[in-house]
Amino acid sequence: MFDDLRGAQVEPEKYPEDTQPSLVERLPLFSQLKPWQRLFLAALLFLNVTLLGFGCLLASYRIILP
Repeated sequence: MFDDLRGAQVEPEKYPEDTQPSLVERLPLFSQLKPWQRLFLAALLFLNVTLLGFGCLLASYRIILP
């Protein structure tokens, strides 16, 4: 409504208000990677969390191996 009162043209926002930029757009490290490299990193992160969780369960005696 008040945009006409300004002398310069107002640039639209880069991202709409209802959406947020993805992780690839926010972090420049991930934007330089190819899709298969991002998949490989995601798989390594998944395995890391899985193994650490399993180790914590073993250390707290929630799982007892025969």
